[in-house]
Amino acid sequence: LSTKVPFVIVVDALHSRLYVMTHAASAGTQESSKGLQVVFESYMSVGQRGIGKQQKGDGKTPLGVYVIQKSYPGHVLPDLYGSGALTLNYPNDLDILDGKTGSGIWIHGSPSEQYARAPEATDGCVVLANPDLERIIQTVEIRSTPVVIASRLQWVSSQGARMESKPFEDVLTASTKAIAMPIKIKLLNCSVYAIRPAITKFNHLREVGF
Repeated sequence: LSTKVPFVIVVDALHSRLYVMTHAASAGTQESSKGLQVVFESYMSVGQRGIGKQQKGDGKTPLGVYVIQKSYPGHVLPDLYGSGALTLNYPNDLDILDGKTGSGIWIHGSPSEQYARAPEATDGCVVLANPDLERIIQTVEIRSTPVVIASRLQWVSSQGARMESKPFEDVLTASTKAIAMPIKIKLLNCSVYAIRPAITKFNHLREVGF
């Protein structure tokens, strides 16, 4: 996570947990060199048909990396959304490439007559108790805080994470170079860019667990 991004939201769907994480600074310094640390944790609910959203109306929560786009206070929304909502950019570019459809995937609060909902009880959104949602709204930054929705989390030390991420970083570096130096071709008198090699590499990353 770039040091320019202070927070990240991570959803562990299997365990119905949502975490807000930030950079863990080294003792006695301002440097963020010890990975991430949890600053807030809460229970949350996902889609009534689980995770892995593919199409509009399937009742599932998508898996992937998204960004918070807007924040709405509760008083401008129906009671269903509780004390407020944070909208996500689903479908993102990779979702569109995969042919996924749908929209309106939000992180939001619970109706006034409920404190929380069952683990799988939403139409696809990530739903929290209102006090938890309010704390998150006060913490995150619009258009810069990433949201990672995963089927489950595996907790590792920062050193272990660096070792495990080395193969991924090598492939990502190669993909970045492929995008930065596209092959220019002529098609119907228009200039287009052949970025398929980079897209293929990203598809490979997803297949091996990215």
